[in-house]
Amino acid sequence: MFSKPAVIILLPLVALSGVAAGGCSKQAEGPTAVEEEWPQNGLTEAQANEVLATVGDRTITVGEFADRLASQSPYLRARFESPERRKEFLDNLVRFELLVYEARRRGYEDKPEIKRARRNAMIQQMVKQEIDVPLQESEVTEEEVKAIYDADPAQYNRPAQVRASHILITDRARAQRLLAQAKKADLAGFRRMAREQSQDEKTKRSGGDLQFFAADEEGAPAKAIRDAAFKLAKVGEVYPELIEGGEGYHIIMLTGKRAPLTRTYEQAKRAIRHKLTRERKAAAVAALTERLRKDIDVEIDYEALKALEISTEDTPKSP
Repeated sequence: MFSKPAVIILLPLVALSGVAAGGCSKQAEGPTAVEEEWPQNGLTEAQANEVLATVGDRTITVGEFADRLASQSPYLRARFESPERRKEFLDNLVRFELLVYEARRRGYEDKPEIKRARRNAMIQQMVKQEIDVPLQESEVTEEEVKAIYDADPAQYNRPAQVRASHILITDRARAQRLLAQAKKADLAGFRRMAREQSQDEKTKRSGGDLQFFAADEEGAPAKAIRDAAFKLAKVGEVYPELIEGGEGYHIIMLTGKRAPLTRTYEQAKRAIRHKLTRERKAAAVAALTERLRKDIDVEIDYEALKALEISTEDTPKSP
């Protein structure tokens, strides 16, 4: 049997209200050197260290309480202006610490998945402070964004596209029989027919999917297939005739449509800016890991990796 944790809740909300109004009366005498080092949420060091609640051996201080409040959105912070709402917020923190206490008592803190989550959180915080913050200070310029847009305008001006699936059959009589069946099939049925009947080894596993393409797009699929697909009006419609090609006869179903896309620079610049920021972040992380590889001994046994046999089938998780 474990001992019940002591839960002592102190509510010096008057002191917190005083902080909002400018602090305790000592501030009237002028800020001390220590106070000048404590601009967080308008609290002095002494105020920040004042204990609001104790849960077992864990204390919740005024400083932590204020930090938690400050981390909320402006809308939520406004909700906690009244003493009643602040009491509710503190009670929630206490409930959280009670659950932490119990999770630790039951050994969850030492579970591998918990340790991985903590390591991931630690890495995320490091990346945020060491990479994200410096990147924000050197923002992507308007000139850089415009240069990206001007370098590849076709990317932001796309013609109409359609998506189609096909069934390839080398024998005409057999293709005609399958065409009659395909006209009665829905999309799922057509894809099933393609997987079972098509003689195009490249696409049959994907249900005959030819992906999206434009009417004048060079390359696969062939022009006759593109022309047939663009004549179809509704998704799920099958072209009424066989399309003859060099490898046999194609049965075509329309599976998707995209309207033309035209984005001006003003419409595209936000997405370009985000893309450049992501690329800079990825480059910064790559540079950091490359430097760490030079500074830290890393040994990898690729031969052992090759010899490793791991089943990809579902296995029961260890307790």
